[in-house]
Amino acid sequence: MIGGLFSWTVTALFGVITLLLAFETWALLTNHTPITDYVRSAVHSYPGIAFVIAVVVGILLGHFLWGPAYGRTSPVKRP
Repeated sequence: MIGGLFSWTVTALFGVITLLLAFETWALLTNHTPITDYVRSAVHSYPGIAFVIAVVVGILLGHFLWGPAYGRTSPVKRP
């Protein structure tokens, strides 16, 4: 149950990232305002919050990429 939910969540996350990248590409090709301009101004306005978000995202990515190879969401059982 948890493995299926995790799988769907990761799939949805990558789908959203793909759509955001497609929008960014379209905006750059058609001279519209890309997402990068909004993010850049937000980072300049709130650098502390941007730093905290970057640290949290880095910790989460590190946990999932270099964490243990067993657990509830792993297809391999604990050795």
